[in-house]
Amino acid sequence: MKKLKLNLFMVAAVAIAAVTMSFKMVNTSSLAGEKWFEYTGDGSISNPVNYVLANGSGETPPPCPDGDEERCAVLAQPQTGDTAHPNLSTVIDERERKQQ
Repeated sequence: MKKLKLNLFMVAAVAIAAVTMSFKMVNTSSLAGEKWFEYTGDGSISNPVNYVLANGSGETPPPCPDGDEERCAVLAQPQTGDTAHPNLSTVIDERERKQQ
């Protein structure tokens, strides 16, 4: 009986650990290699050519003046083979600014 309780406790501990780890992996693996791309304001927001890497590397968002009239920047994966422009189908965050 004591051995059965110990085995049940071990199974429960392993199950809890597995569930906890699966949730942690989902939270940290939404996308990989996202960068910030600043919208240049020239042309359509749906054209990747109208974006440049923010702050030269894309590691941090650009300073966007307060507002909600125009897209300022997006957080997205770079295009395959063209890391200077975003793959707009992978946008996970967006910043807005007052129209200039």
